[in-house]
Amino acid sequence: MTVTEIAKRAGVSIGTVDRVLHDRGRVSAETRDKIRAIIEEEGYQPNPLARHLKRNRGYRIGVLIPGLEAESRYWRLMYDAVLRASSGFSVFAFETELFAFVRPDPRSLDAAYQAMLASDCDGYLIAPVMQEETLVLLAENPPAVPYCFFDSPLPGSKPVSTVAQDPFRGGFLAGRVMELLSPGEGPFAVVRPFTEAFNLNERARGFTAWFSGNPRVEVIDLVCPENHGEEMLAILDGIFERRPDIRGFFAVSSVGHVVADRLAKRGMKEGRKLIGYDLVPENVECLRDGRIDCLISQRPEEQGRIAVTQLYRNIVLEEQPEPEIAMPLDIFFKENLV
Repeated sequence: MTVTEIAKRAGVSIGTVDRVLHDRGRVSAETRDKIRAIIEEEGYQPNPLARHLKRNRGYRIGVLIPGLEAESRYWRLMYDAVLRASSGFSVFAFETELFAFVRPDPRSLDAAYQAMLASDCDGYLIAPVMQEETLVLLAENPPAVPYCFFDSPLPGSKPVSTVAQDPFRGGFLAGRVMELLSPGEGPFAVVRPFTEAFNLNERARGFTAWFSGNPRVEVIDLVCPENHGEEMLAILDGIFERRPDIRGFFAVSSVGHVVADRLAKRGMKEGRKLIGYDLVPENVECLRDGRIDCLISQRPEEQGRIAVTQLYRNIVLEEQPEPEIAMPLDIFFKENLV
């Protein structure tokens, strides 16, 4: 049944039915009850798709992520996927606006977040990679429109959907693979480029948890700030010199190629295993030539597509999106790398 048919049956105008459907304007109680009775009897459901097609403007999605060239261009993979997915809804003129920040600078994040809120977008995609700062911003100045997380979950927040891996399981899996690649008692080192990211910290915790049942295995936590290249290399050189007995490294983000290059430069790769994260070009090259032994992928391209789709479901179709969409833990060796 259509709105026109309801109006004809009730003996009223289409505008009157529309006012009852959206509970606005003045309609007599008798007419309102009559229309509602017809709606209930026929099981009428409004068509949000048709209603949104009548809008005079398109939809704009704000994307809050680190700079596209940062972290081995991992975020460019994510943002390009968002652009492709948005273009697929061209009938609705889906557009994206990038709000990039410098990680881990809280002032940069705050400025990008405030600019995003002032942009009058219809929804937001947010990578909550600065845990505490993002929670404060969401609490002090919550968005007035739906927002979705991707790349990382963030406990204590209320997005309409989160599209991400379970980071603890990702680290736990890396620990299991490391034990298969390098059986024995370690020691092993976890390389973290940032300390304020929930997902990176959880990967490190998961890796350590895998070995918790064997007290003879030592796991060293190594914080190497990626945004300070020389400092990162100095920290790596220092651990190589102090602990030449380390048998394996787990890089919890896309920095695996940096560790690989340094090991190779110092002639220390032999006998040591390296597990990295993300199929960025530099990591893929290292995997092909053996400088990295294994990569775990979190499908940034797929994350971007799914996150846009969840916002589309919420904004346009007026449906409740999936609150959590867990991305698979893909493992790549050079033998199964396409």
